[in-house]
Amino acid sequence: MKIFNSVLSKKECNFLIDFYKLNEEKSFLFRDVYPLRLDINNFVISFLIEKLESISKLFDSKIDWFEIVKWPIGSKQDLHFDTASNKTTFSSIVYLNDNFEGGETYYKDGTIIKPILGRSLFFDGNYYKHGVKKVKKNTRYVLATWYKKL
Repeated sequence: MKIFNSVLSKKECNFLIDFYKLNEEKSFLFRDVYPLRLDINNFVISFLIEKLESISKLFDSKIDWFEIVKWPIGSKQDLHFDTASNKTTFSSIVYLNDNFEGGETYYKDGTIIKPILGRSLFFDGNYYKHGVKKVKKNTRYVLATWYKKL
């Protein structure tokens, strides 16, 4: 697992949250969260693709697919492996906000990652069992990305 701080600026994170809100009717219920699938060819978010792929190349990977996920109060995710697709080689999470309580990413080994706006976690979600602690106050927004081999 690698942590990169300030992958996205506050302005970029706010842009993505606003983008989500403008397109929220296209989101869907998955467990207790609301993902909004992003189009990798959308020029409006090209800055995002450039930033993520500049890091993912370090892991011999490129974006397969990604989404902005809204985590309302009460949502959580138990320990799990990512089984996004049979091509998935890597995963990342970028915290788009940090004005919520709870919602920490945690791993089976006891590691807990504090959400900080713009911080990104890159990890092999097929290898590291991970989860999300219950969101207790305000809404959590993240950019979740799955990668495949270059």
